[in-house]
Amino acid sequence: MATLAPAKFRRAGHRDRDAVARLWESAGLAKADDDEWQALTHGAAARLLLSHEGGELAGSIVLSFDGWRAYIYHLAVAPQARGRGLGTALMDEAEAYLRTQGARRIYVEVGGENTAGLALCAACGYLPEGDVTLVKELRG
Repeated sequence: MATLAPAKFRRAGHRDRDAVARLWESAGLAKADDDEWQALTHGAAARLLLSHEGGELAGSIVLSFDGWRAYIYHLAVAPQARGRGLGTALMDEAEAYLRTQGARRIYVEVGGENTAGLALCAACGYLPEGDVTLVKELRG
């Protein structure tokens, strides 16, 4: 496959919600509820970055930094844009932004069965640390 031209990224806004929901669904990712979407598009601690190709949403990545810990998750690349380096470009852009915010260490969340995501993270230099992530839903 052809290599992707250098990508340009922008922060997601309200108008992007439907396209992002479709992209995340195609990648098997959970969609954001109203409060989460607001935090991703207008919050200070998190960002949702998007990349477009030919006028269509090609990829997204969520990054957050609370002043101490930095996280990357919900990286998604549209099926027609896969295999050309966009995932790596999204990771590079997220890392560069987090570095400007003062992050010195980044945690990446990837589903254990997501072999392509795990391979991408390994190719980008991420190593398993051995921690186990636990979660508790606080919604009624």
